[in-house]
Amino acid sequence: MEDDKNDQISKQQNSSVNNELSTAFCNKKPNEEESVTGTESTVLHAQGCNTMDGVSPQNKAGEEAPYSTAIPEATLTTKQQLLYWNTVNKKVKPIRLLFKIPETRIVEDQCSKYVMYKVVVIKSGTYDGSQAYIERRYSDFEKLHKNILKNFKEEVEEITFPKKIMAGNFTEEKITERKLAFTDYLGQLYAIKDIRVSDEFIEFFFLPEVREGYGCLRSGQYTRALNSLLNVLSLQEKLYMRYYDRLVLTLSAISVCCRDLGNLDGAYQFCEKGGLILHNCSRHKYLIPLLKVQISLGNELGKNMQQLQNKVTELEELYGSQSNLPSLKELVVQEYIQ
Repeated sequence: MEDDKNDQISKQQNSSVNNELSTAFCNKKPNEEESVTGTESTVLHAQGCNTMDGVSPQNKAGEEAPYSTAIPEATLTTKQQLLYWNTVNKKVKPIRLLFKIPETRIVEDQCSKYVMYKVVVIKSGTYDGSQAYIERRYSDFEKLHKNILKNFKEEVEEITFPKKIMAGNFTEEKITERKLAFTDYLGQLYAIKDIRVSDEFIEFFFLPEVREGYGCLRSGQYTRALNSLLNVLSLQEKLYMRYYDRLVLTLSAISVCCRDLGNLDGAYQFCEKGGLILHNCSRHKYLIPLLKVQISLGNELGKNMQQLQNKVTELEELYGSQSNLPSLKELVVQEYIQ
């Protein structure tokens, strides 16, 4: 079963890596509007999700292209076509998130009975092939609302939160009503810029799952950890429009899981993506451990790692070589401990 899982994860990797991710993180201005170019979303590439990069004016589903051609391609020379598509790919497409609740389920245990709502997070403005989702109950939404009220009371004073009721919670009519209410509620919160980038809002979408994933990793349940963390990665990539350094933690944890499962190629690629994000962040505590693991994996895979080794040597000369520097795995297992 582990071999099958390794094969599946390996197939999900995409060897194309884009330097724009590191530039977006290290150079992005605090007030810059969330956006994506035609070559973004390298993290989603690692999960096998297709983007609009380099496709023809008609997308895979035959839908209308986001940019229409003013001149038929047939009338353009090869050079003109190349210039045209370079221009198209450099255009900025605004990104927004959509929230849908397509499913619910009733959970009964020894002490309680409640409804779980499946919330799917969809990135608009570009092709989004990933299926990032969470499951939350009413009390989770209620906790989010209380946390938001602490710091954004004025911003949400006109947003209505569904009231708690004592009877009829499990009727089809009430569940449908709640689905629509929670969908609308999340959309209204996201529409407020300060809220959509707040820790309270973002962590609602992945904190329980990331803690579960890290808990499984610490206990050696690498397959379960990997399943959880891959979903977390997709959620974080959608939500962290600016703070890409936080993705390094998840990429590193996934790499550790892949390596311990024997999937060296997958481990290498996730390390590589983490290193690209930190390309211009030489003081980040994860950078040298991450690069050292990538070098080790690259050597095992028969890659030429001399250039990366030179970079590590330069960093150690610049900041001093520390023999007691923690390994990547040691850093990972210390994260998200409650």
